[in-house]
Amino acid sequence: MIRLIHTADVHLDRCYSSARFPSAFANRRRQTLRDAFLAIVARAGEWPADALLIAGDLFEYDRVSRDTIALLRRAFESVPHVPVFIAPGNHDPYLPDSPYATHRWPKNVFIYQRPAWTSHAMDRVPITVHGFGFDGPNVSTNPFGSLSVPNDGRLHIAVAHGSEMGSLPSGKTAYAPFDAVATTPEALRYLALGHYHGAKRIPVMGACCVQYCGSPVGHDFGETGLHGFVEVEIDGDDTRVREVPASNTLFSVHDLDCGGMESSQQIVEAVRAVANSHTGNHIARVTLRGAVPRELRMDLHGLQDSVRDVFEYVEIIDRLETEDDLASLAADQTSLGAFVAEMNTQIADATEERRRAMLLRARDLGVAAYRGRTTPLRAAGGE
Repeated sequence: MIRLIHTADVHLDRCYSSARFPSAFANRRRQTLRDAFLAIVARAGEWPADALLIAGDLFEYDRVSRDTIALLRRAFESVPHVPVFIAPGNHDPYLPDSPYATHRWPKNVFIYQRPAWTSHAMDRVPITVHGFGFDGPNVSTNPFGSLSVPNDGRLHIAVAHGSEMGSLPSGKTAYAPFDAVATTPEALRYLALGHYHGAKRIPVMGACCVQYCGSPVGHDFGETGLHGFVEVEIDGDDTRVREVPASNTLFSVHDLDCGGMESSQQIVEAVRAVANSHTGNHIARVTLRGAVPRELRMDLHGLQDSVRDVFEYVEIIDRLETEDDLASLAADQTSLGAFVAEMNTQIADATEERRRAMLLRARDLGVAAYRGRTTPLRAAGGE
């Protein structure tokens, strides 16, 4: 049986300025990336894996520190029995002044240096590992489609960074684009990919498993849910792939309908309930929506302070409307004003609490629809 560990898109020394995280929290996130990656290397040594495959974007080339390089070298030295194959990507390209080129790496580390398939035949086990590396932020030539795999009785696997175009996530920039069905060699058993931060298997004909492992941890609110790495077992014709969490840190995004709430404590409790949906480190963005009495609106900093103890980090966005605003809106000589006026009358006349809550919800939905917005279900949303 052959065992592989596949990781990618760690982005050590990542800058979080675009996410607008406070500096102290950004520092903690960078440490979390280190901890997650070190845990993956340790797992490779303990399992043990026959190879550790790193499919690009291990670090940020324009920000990586000497301290981080020292950490990586010590990590790889700690598992001398595990060959490490690194295929540099668009964020950590193999350049003349890259740490890949300027530092000495342990003997068990093999780094693909150019954008052309290079093959490394392992001695201890009958495995040949093919790979290529980016030579800049944009690869100068795209090797996908040019890999030739012989039928020589060895197990052939490949590691690379690139964009499988049939699975390109919305808003994701394409680098080294390729079509997995058209470019995957028939004799290849496993293609370890990086660039997409969510784990995904790409279906192709034949025995090859084409797999994105995703990032070890989510990097921002666009990467919700648990992330990790991939463990692969190849036994004869059978290939088993397991997605393994690398950290208990979870990003999540929620919409919270506060319509009908009568005290700020209800808002606090509803936000705390979001934290209770995950037992690990929870990083949440909570948007408050709905119509509430003016006195119910809380200072956002005060609200965040009230719930900070149950989150690693929480960002609260106020999209509340006050009932005073709706009273003013009801006086407008528009179809929306007429709708709000009618709903306000029905709400005021409602004697049953259940009916009143239903009418409040209907008014929120109606106003949102008039204004071209979506309004969530009353319960806090999931990831």
